[in-house]
This record gives sequence, structure tokens and C-alpha cells, in this order.
Amino acid sequence: MSKFLLAFLFTYLFVICRPLGAVEYSADILNAYWENKSSKTTCDLTQAIPHYGEAFFSLRPEEPLQFGVYQARNPGFVVSKANLSALPAPWRHEFTHLKSYPVFIEQRSESKYLSVFGVDAEAMIDVLLSAEFPTFTYVNTYQDKPIEQVKVTVSAVNFSAAYSQFIACGQQLLPYAMASLQDKVFYFSEGSKRVDRQYFILIKKIVKYMQVMKDTKLVIVSDTQSIGRADDRLFKSRAKKIVDLLVKQGLKKSRIAVQSKLSMIDLENNDKILRIHVFGPDVLKMFWFNKGSLHLTAKEKHRLDLVARYMQHQTKALIINSHTDGMGRKAHNMVVAQKRGEVVKRYLESQGVSADKLTVRAYGEKKPIASNRTRKGQAKNRRVELSFAR
Repeated sequence: MSKFLLAFLFTYLFVICRPLGAVEYSADILNAYWENKSSKTTCDLTQAIPHYGEAFFSLRPEEPLQFGVYQARNPGFVVSKANLSALPAPWRHEFTHLKSYPVFIEQRSESKYLSVFGVDAEAMIDVLLSAEFPTFTYVNTYQDKPIEQVKVTVSAVNFSAAYSQFIACGQQLLPYAMASLQDKVFYFSEGSKRVDRQYFILIKKIVKYMQVMKDTKLVIVSDTQSIGRADDRLFKSRAKKIVDLLVKQGLKKSRIAVQSKLSMIDLENNDKILRIHVFGPDVLKMFWFNKGSLHLTAKEKHRLDLVARYMQHQTKALIINSHTDGMGRKAHNMVVAQKRGEVVKRYLESQGVSADKLTVRAYGEKKPIASNRTRKGQAKNRRVELSFAR
């Protein structure tokens, strides 16, 4: 047996077979220090815990207060049975908080977080202001076997003054986060350039956010650019309407870019680029079929995927108008038209559109848009045309 294998087995047996130990971490009882880090989008109040990591309160716009401990390094153990309770200060012996709190465990490859949120995190503020010490306890396991009991104590010393600064930070925090504004979609009715009133509040939020975060830029992009250049004219007209509303609210036009699609830089600079999308159905209306075919091509399915996305945000029905060329018997053409309409309907249903929103109307050869005397004209007439309610 090789020396390497022997060493591995020795280490493995040592870890698995050793009795459950106890490890404790805490800040200096008398000289614990709380540090504030603040901005318009983050408020952090932290306490360093030697040889472990830190304890923290974290507040972000539109998120509940978080309190927890962060272990700076992860020795490879998995945390289980985590709990949080409040213990009296070392110079006191009476217990005033007997409640324990369930803990959320977030394991990462190189670190781990143990946290409570919302009212439980608020309760820990009261605990610390009462000069009691929040204490996390948990068991480290290796390959499902318990290895050690860990206790991490957060000191209440010097908390009160630092907490006053944390409150001040929270009062100047932006009321909403960039994440809640990112990748919002402005839906337009077919043929319309009017921005619906439902988006006016969103526009005000975007302007207010960008007036505070002055290094942020806004990019307006089309969600239907993959269809081709036919989308450009209406997209630019609609984007201009959005730009005009943003400028009217006080945003400088120089901070806004209108472009058909996103660049890699726009996607990578997630904290500096705010993205909003324009989505209109105008280039998604027409679908053509080969002669005698009931089959949807990959290209047509992609277009119908976009239709399905659009319909997820519409309350009114979509009319599926199905037509054929003038070749063959009228009764047969009506049957073919019905079947093609149903093919489109079933595909949209498979993509999540409710059947209640979809109506098929078969016209057969009754409504040609080109002459049936030529193959080119026949190909134009073999179509499914979608009517989006306005």
C-alpha cells in the first residue's frame, strides 16, 4: 500500500472516528468593535470575530433586515442543526430571552453564512441593546457524520452607538433596488406607440434611482430584434416615447442609449447599466406554411415563443386567422385551414398560453392577399395571421 494511500486513510479515520468536540468563537468580551459601512444602496454593521469571520447586520432596499455570521473560510465541513439564541453577558446570569430562532444556512465553496431575516433579525437588535449576546450554535459534519459542535457568540459591547449610525444609514437608503428596476419590459399594443399609464410609476422610479446613482446609464432595447430589420422602425418610435417621458421627469438624455440589442458590455456591467425592454407584437403576426404542410419550422416556433411571452402579459384574447391558397376543393381547404390554426393554437398552449385566450377562425381560400395564379401568390395566401386585441 502506498504512503499516500496510508496517509489518506489515516486522515479519513481520524476525522470520522474522533469524538465530537466543541469549538467556540467570539470577539473580545470587553473591546468588541462594531463598524458601519454605508451608501445609498447598502447599510452594513459588522463585528470582527477572530479566527472565524464576522457578525453582521445588512440592510438593502426592498429587502428584509438580515443578521448573521460569516465564516471566512470553509474547511470542507457541512453545517447542520443550526440555531440562534440569546445568552446573558458573562457578567450576568439571568436569562431574559428564552426563545430560539431557526437559522438559514448558505454554504459556499469557500465560506458559509448563517442568518436570520426580518422580525427575527429585528429581535437581535433588541437583544444586543439589552446587553445580551446573540449566539449561533451548529454542528459541523463530514460525510454526514458529526465532527464538532460550534458556538459563535456576538458581543453586545459598544453596539448602541454603532447602531445609531446604522439607523441613520437606513433612513437615507434608496426606497428600491436596481434589481427591482432591471430588465423591465414595456409592452405595446399592436400598431401603437403610446406608453401605457401603468408604466409611469416605473419611469419615475428609474429617474429617481439614476439621479442618485449618477454613474448609471440606461439602455433601451428591443425584445423582438431577433425577427429582423422589420422591427426597427416601430421599436425606435416606441423607444423615443419612453425617452421623452424619462427626460420630462428630469433624466439627462445623454445618459440614455437606444439600441436594437444588448452588447456584452451591457450585460457584464450589471451594476452600472440599467436595461429596459420594448416589446410590441407587430412583427409576430404572419406565419406561412409550405404547400400541403401542417408543420411548424424552427423559425416559426421561435416567433411563436415570442408570441407566448407577449400573451403572458395580456388579458384579451388572441385571434388565430387561418387561410389557404385557392388550389384544390373549397371544403378541403377549409379543413386544412382549421388544422393549421389548431397547430398554432396547440403550440402556444404548450408554451403556457391559456386556451381561453386563443380562438381559431378558419377561412380557407376566402380571403386571399395575393393572386392564386402564381406560385408566389399561392405561398403568400397559405398563412396564419394573428390578431392581437388592442
